[in-house]
Amino acid sequence: MVTYFGCYDFNKEWLLVEMALNISSAEIDWNSIAVPDEELDEGDWQCPYMEQYLNADGTEKICETYDEPEEEVNPCRIAFFIYKEGSHTLRTPYGDFDLTNIELLPNRLKSIIEFEED
Repeated sequence: MVTYFGCYDFNKEWLLVEMALNISSAEIDWNSIAVPDEELDEGDWQCPYMEQYLNADGTEKICETYDEPEEEVNPCRIAFFIYKEGSHTLRTPYGDFDLTNIELLPNRLKSIIEFEED
């Protein structure tokens, strides 16, 4: 179901996660994506921040940040932020992913990804 997963060093506090999924954009269950923390109740686990939908090759955003595409996209590519501290595993309905294998932010994402300090 996941055809690509990337975890990038965005800044000193945030990771940018990019995933290509072999499902429709309408099928993404954002509420089921989280970073587990045994010290917290599940409802308090960290979840995606500033969700963004990208085109198939990850070179353009296809809608505004937080919005869903007007027409369903299948397969779809998404990007979102996760706070670095305490982030080791990303739990999703599509599998668990290692957040410790951090790569440099690709140039193709630097100019298109929107970020706001929370």
